[in-house]
Amino acid sequence: MCYYLLRKTYINNVWYKIDKAYASAPWYIHKQAVTSYSPIEWNYCTKASYTVRKRPTFPWRYTIDVNNYAEDVDGNVFGGPLCASVGGWRRNANSSKLAVAPCFLPKLFDGPYWVVHYDESEGYALISGGQPTKDTGNGCTTGTRTNNSGLWIFLRTPQRDDEKVAMVEQLAINAGFDTSVLNDVIHQDCSYDEE
Repeated sequence: MCYYLLRKTYINNVWYKIDKAYASAPWYIHKQAVTSYSPIEWNYCTKASYTVRKRPTFPWRYTIDVNNYAEDVDGNVFGGPLCASVGGWRRNANSSKLAVAPCFLPKLFDGPYWVVHYDESEGYALISGGQPTKDTGNGCTTGTRTNNSGLWIFLRTPQRDDEKVAMVEQLAINAGFDTSVLNDVIHQDCSYDEE
């Protein structure tokens, strides 16, 4: 069942173009699943920024710069720069599937970050770390390691909008995700270092 979860969504023409609008401003994560690179201890001040490059990187031809940022409860900063491309080396370049990796690695080693739902005017996005494969009985999840893992609720502002977060979580449930893997991210007393 889980293998066809997102495939069914996309067959119903729910594709979201990752473009300059998507990358126009930072995304603040308000809920996220635990992964090996995003432990629950880092669920503070978490955000992701994207910049569409004028020219692809050499030699791997990444087209988007990514900067992930997170803090722990003591204010220690984690994350940093990554590179991405729409579609990755084996995916449709016109899709809503972003492929992310450290910039020095070839696209062969990228990890999937799929935009499952996105509305710029409402300021939200639901992101899956690829195709969910595990059926928990309450829905489907991805893994918890580096690639093919994670589930995120993004908003355009660090201010918590519980109604919007609940609406995006319901979109995830309707798509077949097990949202019990999601944990709150706290956005209080954040410096976001580079701002």
